[in-house]
Amino acid sequence: MYPIAWAVVEKETTKTWKWFIGLLIKDLDINDQGAGWVFISDQQK
Repeated sequence: MYPIAWAVVEKETTKTWKWFIGLLIKDLDINDQGAGWVFISDQQK
């Protein structure tokens, strides 16, 4: 496993997560609803 992306945001919110995931989908050209991809984060509540 290797980190492929990171971002600095003002606050960790649903909006910033959607933005980040949207960029990953676009940059990695992920198709088929993400079949075969696994996303792991260190997001904590």
